[in-house]
Amino acid sequence: MRTMIKWVVFLLMAGLAHPVFAGISDGWIQLGKEKVNARMERDEIRAASKGFVKQVVIEVRGAAVYFDSVAVHLGDGEVVDLPVRSIIKAGERTRVIDLPGNARLIRKVVFVHQKLRDAGKAEVILWGRK
Repeated sequence: MRTMIKWVVFLLMAGLAHPVFAGISDGWIQLGKEKVNARMERDEIRAASKGFVKQVVIEVRGAAVYFDSVAVHLGDGEVVDLPVRSIIKAGERTRVIDLPGNARLIRKVVFVHQKLRDAGKAEVILWGRK
């Protein structure tokens, strides 16, 4: 009986591990993703067709990535620099970052970044929520 209770608790906790990315019902949508090389480079994710967004999160998979700058280009031409000048390890993500004002259309997000170490491939995933 104790083993069964432990499994039930484990399964419930596993389901709550990443509530930010619980799915579309939670309002989070993937705005795009980009592969990252080992040298400093500039990449962009175009997200205009994804709708209006109020918050964003940047997730890193595969290998750690150093972000020198992240700029969100909004539909009205405004550019918002995000406070993400740091290293994000593989499997981690930034905190939820609020965009100024009401939900906004994001035309693109420009990243200046590089993969750390030559251990595997790195990928940056941009999430948004209305």
